[in-house]
Amino acid sequence: MRKYFLILFITLIVSNYSFAQNYTDFTLSDLEGNEVKISELLKSGPVWLGFWATWCTPCKEEMKYMNQLWNKYKDKGFTYVAVNNDDQKSLSKVKSYIGANGYEFPVVLDADQKVFESYQGNGHPFSVFISQDGKIVAQHLGYVSGDEKKFEEEIIGQLK
Repeated sequence: MRKYFLILFITLIVSNYSFAQNYTDFTLSDLEGNEVKISELLKSGPVWLGFWATWCTPCKEEMKYMNQLWNKYKDKGFTYVAVNNDDQKSLSKVKSYIGANGYEFPVVLDADQKVFESYQGNGHPFSVFISQDGKIVAQHLGYVSGDEKKFEEEIIGQLK
């Protein structure tokens, strides 16, 4: 009987333990045509990938808050990267949108959505948070007001 409870206990612990998955490295061009490589950004600290598109209203709301969090924590090693998924027809809107809002965080272009798909993205906004040691520590699909509090807790938890 003791053996049965021990096996049950161990099974419950293992089933509730989430094994962190490693990130997939990639290089994409930013709005100026410069290459941005995620593994290089991770040398400074954790990286938050925010997949978005100009047609996505919740994405734009999330970006406002992520801009605030990036400004608050960038000097501590946190990097927010806005990964744009607009198609070729609407890519011209991306640079003007970023400039009009005064965003200065890195913005990279993933028009063919290969990086989005490599992270199993299936809707927007979609976020992947990568610890400095390359583990995916959080993923989020969608955005509702108030999520930024949870995001900030996750960021603080990864800063050294």
